[in-house]
Amino acid sequence: MNPGRFAVIGAGLAGLACARRLAEAGCAVKVFDKGRVAGGRMATRRAELAAWDHGAQYFTARDPGFQGLVEQARTAGQVEKWRPRWPGGEQEERDLWVGVPGVSALPRWMASGLDIVSPARILSLARQGSTWTLTDDRGTHFDGFDFVVLALPAPQAGTLADGHTDLARVASSVKMDPCWAVMAAFERRVETELDADWSPDPMLPWLARNSSKPRRSGLDAWVLHADSAWSREHLEDDAAAVQSALLKRLAGRLSVVLPAATIVETHRWRYARVAAPLGEAYLLDRAAAIACCGDWCLDARVEAAFMSGDRLGTELVGT
Repeated sequence: MNPGRFAVIGAGLAGLACARRLAEAGCAVKVFDKGRVAGGRMATRRAELAAWDHGAQYFTARDPGFQGLVEQARTAGQVEKWRPRWPGGEQEERDLWVGVPGVSALPRWMASGLDIVSPARILSLARQGSTWTLTDDRGTHFDGFDFVVLALPAPQAGTLADGHTDLARVASSVKMDPCWAVMAAFERRVETELDADWSPDPMLPWLARNSSKPRRSGLDAWVLHADSAWSREHLEDDAAAVQSALLKRLAGRLSVVLPAATIVETHRWRYARVAAPLGEAYLLDRAAAIACCGDWCLDARVEAAFMSGDRLGTELVGT
């Protein structure tokens, strides 16, 4: 199967992996994303004095295909290993990879050479004869596509696919959890030796000193990820209230008085993690000329997003 022109909606890791596989096979591919830059949840927020990886915190590489990509990225100077210290002072021995100088470095490197339209929030699809037309939130139409790939969180993929394929029902059935993220930079170093901690805390299961990652600079920067159930309960809360609650919890978890925060920002991830993966690498409707991919197909990991998109792209080019 190798139709002439592909539209890939979503420039996260799954969309980029699929688009790269298609482009390498000589297909015409255009990638659309609502964000200003590629990356999706592999995102880095930057301020004048600090930066934070406020989505994906790190990634592992077990799949041979993803291992090959990570090695290429390492050679290109885009990723390095992170060896955080956990509670008790024990340093991580596994290979935890991060983009440098931010986790967004990997998807930006993967996006090089691809035809990406951004920001472009695609709101609707229309099938006219054998081709697709996409319409964004500004009323701009993009037409003439033979095939559409939805590399989006499952609920968004289901909404766009609705009325075009039975895959919409399947995608919409996959539950994804929200997450409030707080980014804080302090005027002086927080007095603790640990760099990261994960625990089954009902409010704050993940905290990390972002500035402990390689090739970071600036103030002592921390990322806090709220529990999914807590985030759902407080999804529409004021950002200032979320900041206050999670910073107070951080101080309690570390048993310290936090220094004054120079910068505090928040981000609400409505679709942060898949609660129960689909169990298939991708969804494909050949007759309707539409497919879906994403981490939600396989697992709540960066690597799973790559595997989903790469395997779909391989299937579509017939290799």
